[in-house]
Amino acid sequence: MTDAAPHPAVRFARNVGILLVGAMALTYLIALGALVLWQRDMLFVGARYAAVEAPERSIYRTRTIKERDATLTVWQADAGKGRPTIVFFYGNGGTLLQFVEMGEALNAQGYGIVLASYRGYGGNPGSPSEAGLMDDARAILSPLPSDRTILWGQSLGTGVAARMAAEGRGAALILQSPYTAIVDVAARDFWVFPVRIFMWDRFDTLALVPKIKVPVLIVAGTADQVVPYDMGVTLSQRFGRQSEFVTVPGGGHMLPDDAMLPAVEAFLKRRGE
Repeated sequence: MTDAAPHPAVRFARNVGILLVGAMALTYLIALGALVLWQRDMLFVGARYAAVEAPERSIYRTRTIKERDATLTVWQADAGKGRPTIVFFYGNGGTLLQFVEMGEALNAQGYGIVLASYRGYGGNPGSPSEAGLMDDARAILSPLPSDRTILWGQSLGTGVAARMAAEGRGAALILQSPYTAIVDVAARDFWVFPVRIFMWDRFDTLALVPKIKVPVLIVAGTADQVVPYDMGVTLSQRFGRQSEFVTVPGGGHMLPDDAMLPAVEAFLKRRGE
């Protein structure tokens, strides 16, 4: 005796289910492929921005840095006699204008200021990548004495500043809205995809902690919607007594100057800078 054929309605439902599963799998694979191919466009969003001009009657002068495979434009203001220079590395959507007013306030106190830039950003030729940004930072820092240089990174720039500190290129490190690693942020944002397997630019600051021997200031806002606040907490705990941690209650990802400046001034004063 043979089994009865499935009812037409059952066959229809089964076929529809197979088609839906296939469509979902195809959509997932297409989305994954797009994420892999365009990951740098998503990460280095500021590379789309044109060059910016320094404000009129600015304290800054333009400096051109030529590397083997890149040419950078940075802005800088000289330090007072015996004072250190602060080098600022902006975030993935930043420009040279981001730190202008903060730099002016600190330069008025005698600090030298260098507003760093990256390949592909602000009209600079080239395409950004983690390795490329690190080469850019080394070229910018090469003329500066490491024992008189303060490294300051914001968001993406915290990974650049941290790597330079790990290489012994600064006397102190300031991390503003920092992550443990860019790949950690991406894994939270795109949790449905195997981000940790295919991400090229990882910016793993947490792994650098044992190599960083200088004092560290970490400032993070509790309402940061881009880089979770707890990542700053984790970094502070890993650095231990080597670091100072400042919480900005209700602060977002782009912390205002009036929250950052007092924290930085106090940190530098305690160091005798």
